[in-house]
Amino acid sequence: MLAQTSAATLAGGSAPNEDFYLVSNSWAVVLDGVTRYPDDGCVHDVPWYVAALGGALAERLSQPDRGLRSCLADAIEAVADRHRATCDLANRLSPAATVAIARFADDRFEWLVLGDAAVVWQVPGRSPQVESDDRLGRLEDPPAPIDVGGIERYPTDYIARVRNRPGGFWVASTDPEASRQARAGVLPAGELETVGLFSDGLTRLVERYGRSWDDVLGTAAFDGVPGVLTQVREAENNDPEIRARAKRHDDATGVILRLVITHRQP
Repeated sequence: MLAQTSAATLAGGSAPNEDFYLVSNSWAVVLDGVTRYPDDGCVHDVPWYVAALGGALAERLSQPDRGLRSCLADAIEAVADRHRATCDLANRLSPAATVAIARFADDRFEWLVLGDAAVVWQVPGRSPQVESDDRLGRLEDPPAPIDVGGIERYPTDYIARVRNRPGGFWVASTDPEASRQARAGVLPAGELETVGLFSDGLTRLVERYGRSWDDVLGTAAFDGVPGVLTQVREAENNDPEIRARAKRHDDATGVILRLVITHRQP
């Protein structure tokens, strides 16, 4: 099914990378760990969370009769069970991640996004189709960012009120209900040729620096995901508008899948 894969991740600095990806012969996952908040009630760090969630998803995505939302809900619950005895899972700031999933089964293509990760696909001769979840960017009347742990972020009490709440935004954390809020779809694989999954550290190349998705997929076709990551870092390094307290570099991850669709014999 997957004829060629390019995947890479790059940490935003000296801290451990909080992104995570996995690729099989029929599915791929990109997770972007949410930068940790103080007093999150958990003894585990964000890399632990994304690795645990990725492993739990891998166990479930290999069952093609299970929908992606169901796979994600069970994976969230399974990870919660792993640290329920040691951590305060009622804490609204518990470690979390955004999610992008692509899966191929028979002649169909399934996708899911939760949070501001992105799934992008392209049929030859057509513009790329992009799916993401922009609810974090559409919050009504958010407060001004403040210094939280050395970077500019929304205040913790505000995030506790709007994360995984109706009218707020949704990420994978401790509540399987978040999976119901994911954006997801199914379409015929047909002539689909290329699929990409990206964390927001890579999508900023389009959203902040004005590159087109045609350009991004074209770079990936020739130079793989590492070539795209190089372009992200170059754009960030040349950006004079990044404030001192904002992240110049974010963890950035991408997976590019180039496909050969096989059809069952009648």
